[in-house]
Amino acid sequence: MPRIEEFDRDQVLLHAMNVFWEKGYNGTSMQDLVDATGLNRSSIYNSFGSKLELYQNTLKQYQKNGNARFQKALVKANNPLHAIRLIFEEFLPDICDDDIAKGCFTMKCKAEMGGHDEDVKQWLLNHQEQTLAIFQDLIADGQEEGSINTGQDSKTYAYHIFNAFQGFRMTGMLIKDRKVLQQVIDNAILVII
Repeated sequence: MPRIEEFDRDQVLLHAMNVFWEKGYNGTSMQDLVDATGLNRSSIYNSFGSKLELYQNTLKQYQKNGNARFQKALVKANNPLHAIRLIFEEFLPDICDDDIAKGCFTMKCKAEMGGHDEDVKQWLLNHQEQTLAIFQDLIADGQEEGSINTGQDSKTYAYHIFNAFQGFRMTGMLIKDRKVLQQVIDNAILVII
């Protein structure tokens, strides 16, 4: 009979994620993970499989947290255009308060692992498609109600907003000026209104 886990899985994933986020997948040793999680190696292997599987679990946890933040913005929005703005602005405080320039965990993963592991690459592609679909649906709805222009189709605009969102988060790694970052948001959205 398998042993019951005697730890908070979400907390372990959070601690492991922070190590992977700081050091990258390749720069993180099993000892780093033992130190960060408080679990011994055998517990990590028994509960998560391998270092790569633990990494993949941290990516899924990060996505789950990001999805919750998108949902928070969507619930507060008055219309699709407002929802897109609120998605950007939901991440603005974290960017401005990020003193150690952590940036986006997914983008760091994409840079390090996107071309090196097929499973991680597939996860990244799926995550990207889900995010694009959210933006595309919002844009299509906004075009239908008239708050977003119809100069381009919703998929083309979704790629623009997705790329702007990624660029906004990358820019925020080094620039913490809220006014500048707000202008980045404004200019990204200006294209679709």
